[in-house]
Amino acid sequence: VVVLDLAVLGLFKYFDFFAQALASALGRSADDVTIHLVLPIGISYYIFQNLSYVIDVYRGDVSGRADLLDYAVSLSFFPQLLTGPITRPRQLLPQLSARRSFDDALARDGLRQILWGLIKKMVVADNIGLLVDKAWGNVGALDKSAAVLVAILYSFQIYCDFSGYADIAIGTGKLFGLRLSPNFARPYLAASVRDFWRRWHMTLASWMRDYVYIPLGGSRRGTLRRVLNTLVTFLLVGLWHGANLTFVVWGLLHGVYLAAENVGERLRRGSRSVDGEARAAFGAPPAEASATVVHRRPAAALAHLGAGIVVFALVTVAWVFFRAPSVAAAGRFFGRIVTAPFFGAPHKVYLPWLAAGVALLVYEWLTPSWEHGLALPRVPRPVRWAIYLVGCLLILFLSQFAGEQGIYVQF
Repeated sequence: VVVLDLAVLGLFKYFDFFAQALASALGRSADDVTIHLVLPIGISYYIFQNLSYVIDVYRGDVSGRADLLDYAVSLSFFPQLLTGPITRPRQLLPQLSARRSFDDALARDGLRQILWGLIKKMVVADNIGLLVDKAWGNVGALDKSAAVLVAILYSFQIYCDFSGYADIAIGTGKLFGLRLSPNFARPYLAASVRDFWRRWHMTLASWMRDYVYIPLGGSRRGTLRRVLNTLVTFLLVGLWHGANLTFVVWGLLHGVYLAAENVGERLRRGSRSVDGEARAAFGAPPAEASATVVHRRPAAALAHLGAGIVVFALVTVAWVFFRAPSVAAAGRFFGRIVTAPFFGAPHKVYLPWLAAGVALLVYEWLTPSWEHGLALPRVPRPVRWAIYLVGCLLILFLSQFAGEQGIYVQF
């Protein structure tokens, strides 16, 4: 079953990519070997959820006696099919098989989370996307500062786009009385790359840890093997996002970041227990990723802030490859940062949305215990409803209703 699942994924998503590479190496036309199959909607998420169930049954972690209808629903539950989160059947099946009744409080919170996701996606991400797309359409016109601002704005765009869709999916699940797996935990507040991957696309990170990194040996077979396992895992993370060399470079960059960070930490702290190393090397369960420490001593807070800025910069550099249509285009973009004059054009158009992205980070830093931005615990009802109304008005007047496709819908 595992081989069949991977064969289906490989045929639809990767066959043309590798066929074109082979044709290019042999000096043949790509049209001779490509088949241009239409990519089924949500195939990556569907396959990964099915693989997790099959592997868990093989390992004995689940019984394998699930009702066929419940199993089908767990794989194709519509809110998560396009962009995740990757809620594993072992987490969703018990909820589907249990007797449920309408939960008014949970449904109300689901509606609030959907509204929060729509604000992030339709107001922030889509408006930033217009600026980023325009800049990438004429990279040669960017000066140094504009290129840096565009790279930062894309970091905000992809976060608001993807986490916004995750909020919509999780909120919709609550309307049905179902709890989908959390997928984000304030990733741009991370103070290390390892911590970033405990907070960004957490369901993919934990899936790769449990079914790729640890089976490869994790950190149990020495430093060199640990580095190799990390690089292989993140190579696959990159390929999961798409059959393009830019995603491969993006994934390997994160693998290099994480491998260097893990080796540096090992040299500083010496040996650890095997279990401790395996857990520290790549990700952590989503439940462990939700806590954010706000109250720190001044020196520790400054150190955390400095580390967070470095991590954000490294992640932003990698996002350039993720956004670029090709590696050569990414090279031209970085070339503008290095060689272009510092100022060459007005940047007022970027500043409001840059401020919006920074304000979002500050808001998340101030609300570490909230499940989502409109949870609003202990806020008086009139104030809450005023905030909901403002959110609806923002969507009505600032959204791009022309239809900006979600970035992660294509994966």
